[in-house]
Amino acid sequence: MALTIKKCNAEDQVARLGGRFCDEDQVSGFILADRSVKFDPVTFTKTVLDDLIQKDKIIGTAKFFSADDNDEEANFTTSSTGKRSKNTQGIKRWKFMFNKGNCFQNELQKLDKSERYAIFLVMQDGAVLGALLNDGKIKGFDASLFTGIKKVKTTAEGVGSTLEVDLEPDAMKYWQGQSVLFESDELDFTQLNPVTGVSVDIISPLAAAATSTKVKISNLCAKSPVSGLTTPDNWKMRRNGILEAVTAVAEANGEYTFTHAALVGNQGISFEIYDGGYPVYVLDTDYYAGKSITEKVAS
Repeated sequence: MALTIKKCNAEDQVARLGGRFCDEDQVSGFILADRSVKFDPVTFTKTVLDDLIQKDKIIGTAKFFSADDNDEEANFTTSSTGKRSKNTQGIKRWKFMFNKGNCFQNELQKLDKSERYAIFLVMQDGAVLGALLNDGKIKGFDASLFTGIKKVKTTAEGVGSTLEVDLEPDAMKYWQGQSVLFESDELDFTQLNPVTGVSVDIISPLAAAATSTKVKISNLCAKSPVSGLTTPDNWKMRRNGILEAVTAVAEANGEYTFTHAALVGNQGISFEIYDGGYPVYVLDTDYYAGKSITEKVAS
């Protein structure tokens, strides 16, 4: 399925000077994409999107607690006769706030001072705002990212983490005059979750000749179990550093049983997500990444 450029319904149109236009819906989140990522509306599919997420080129829709504009306004010079001229375009900036605790902050901090990403804004209706390139492809607005100081609860005031996003000067021409709203008939971009880190813990003794191992999988930042990761091809066992197949996976309430080739005493064994050669497991619009520590088989 292809992407389609979103157009408003006639019933929603509001008269403006110079023609008829539509208001945008409220922003509910944002997507960060590698600056090299460009969507072709004709060939876009969820499979294309999944592949980019598995390659760590897209961070799915991040939902913020609150957001503030932090713009740098345009600079003007006023002549002796009172006529103004614009010297700079100004820069679009935001402060996004999250109230998700220290584990979230640890991950967010990896974005500090990053110039790798471009930003798409996700609207409440599932449409996405991006930059329309001259060749008809769509990309995010190139941006620089900075983390603020994490706040803890010392009063009843809000607490949490802050991500500051500054559009690059070269991105302003797209923000001001060449942006586009797009949507997909395959997915709702508000439901496109960022990759979830998971803890993969071996919970059964590793014994020589054993052909199955029990593993507990839970959220990296919480004790809640993760269910549904039962496709054998998306897992690998690592034996002394070499990847091997997991031939079957059974699960009950976040506890998994992996079936594999017989273990040998004193070998180092671990299990990891390995979906199509990438360390990210795709499950509809959820994505997971994680691996266990290496443990030694009893002799």
